[in-house]
Amino acid sequence: MNITERNFFRLLRAGALGLQEPIEPLSAWKWRRLYQLAVMHGVEDLVRRGISCCQDQFFVQVPEKLLAEWDEAIKGTKEVETDEGEMNPLLEADHLTNPLLNRRLQAILDEEETTMETRQLLLMMTGVARFIMNAGIPVKRLAELAIFLKHQGKKVDYMKIGDWTDQLKLRPMTQLTGALLIKLMHLEPDDVPFMTAESEAVTEKRMREILKLKNSHPEEWYFSQGKNIFVHTSNPSAMLWHCRRSARYFHYYPAETMTNFFASFAHSLSHIEE
Repeated sequence: MNITERNFFRLLRAGALGLQEPIEPLSAWKWRRLYQLAVMHGVEDLVRRGISCCQDQFFVQVPEKLLAEWDEAIKGTKEVETDEGEMNPLLEADHLTNPLLNRRLQAILDEEETTMETRQLLLMMTGVARFIMNAGIPVKRLAELAIFLKHQGKKVDYMKIGDWTDQLKLRPMTQLTGALLIKLMHLEPDDVPFMTAESEAVTEKRMREILKLKNSHPEEWYFSQGKNIFVHTSNPSAMLWHCRRSARYFHYYPAETMTNFFASFAHSLSHIEE
């Protein structure tokens, strides 16, 4: 990571978990770049909270104009959320594209014997897995998951989580999620009981495979029909990007990766003009 990205994660951890880490000096331009990273990943509120948490540090010198813009953006986001209202997280499930696995997921969510926190954790991990396959590193979801584990983790039945992840073939993805939480959010292994302990070398390898902060996701690709009646793609390189991403994460979630790719393909076909 470069200095801006390092400070981005330090402030994110400060805002999400209250961790105090030394902030490196940044120019006004790099503070702007850090703000753009926060907006890109949807964590501007948490990073701004981190700035307040670390404001006594000498090198936390954010330009006043940028802070005002930052606060205004957060205010606008909160107003939108208030207008839309809040929903129970259990009602916002990330449906799996594999029909068999999705039926299993819905059956699990209907189990009333288990605590809400246990089912909520499963949904959050499923959401992280889906995001990884479709868009890349899920910074906001990882931060939310870290906060949840810190505050609600003791209410979770991790034996159930282990059984469910096996039923949903989600085990390799939970390992990847745990590695991301430890590396990026600085959680302790005891904070992620659903992850099997692994060597530092294996964790580093996982990081190299996935850790790309820049927003390299091409614009959404779809198919359209031109005047010559032939169907063509709006972004040929994007289709290759999706193919490469599906191949990269196939060994993490083979049961879901293929159906997820074809679901994206089918969604793209829906953009064909009639």
